[in-house]
Amino acid sequence: QNGDEGMPNITDLTQFYKNAKQRFDENPEFKKISQLNVVKLQAGDPECRRIWQVLCDVSRKEFEKVYDRLDIAVEECGESFYNDKIPPVIEEFETKGLIRVEDGGAKCVFVDKYKVPLMLQKSDGGYGYDSTDMAAIKYRLEELKAKHIVYITDFTQGDHFQMVFAAARKIGWVRDGDDEDDEGAITASSHRLDHIGFGTVQGEDGKRFKTRSGDTVRLVDLLDEAVSRMETSLRERMTEGKANISEEELHATASAMG
Repeated sequence: QNGDEGMPNITDLTQFYKNAKQRFDENPEFKKISQLNVVKLQAGDPECRRIWQVLCDVSRKEFEKVYDRLDIAVEECGESFYNDKIPPVIEEFETKGLIRVEDGGAKCVFVDKYKVPLMLQKSDGGYGYDSTDMAAIKYRLEELKAKHIVYITDFTQGDHFQMVFAAARKIGWVRDGDDEDDEGAITASSHRLDHIGFGTVQGEDGKRFKTRSGDTVRLVDLLDEAVSRMETSLRERMTEGKANISEEELHATASAMG
């Protein structure tokens, strides 16, 4: 606990998260309870929201340190921002007859070229990434009036976003460039949707980072390492007379370059 504020610190939360993920994978009963609590959280359960808010506040405090260090400003629109926007999206797909209810009650949308559907609502009533991403793209298209949207993620999510784009076209939020208008004329594309995939982020063991397992390198530690290595490099160049900076300027210069 943080004695000043009576809140857990980020190190405690990281270990808690890692332990919970391990228990989730190994204990079916704990897994079911966890899944049901996610549904309760998404439905606005007061106790679940209170606990979740504490986690958000602690995380946000640490995030701000990184943002300040990188001199960037972020407008926060996390997954929870879109939670109340999901039900209207599902209703819109249902109204247009684009929802298929699978065995168990899951509400899915199928798009061309893909055998696996987007699941807009799970059989237990909860929402996943498919739900959030469909609500998010509608918000960006219709509320933010975005004409060109670029998603930058791990390249393995490429198919997922192509399915999201296809679903947005299927329901009519986006018009393809080869659509015909009422008079049969070919229309211009109304929006541009792109996914840019970067390579797999790996650890020193060559294995892919898995954020849910907690076995990752924190960004702040990566920044510290970058600055440390740059300081070493600059000091060597200073010794060789190749860097025109003073000892007092070393750390600030390494921080900017690293």
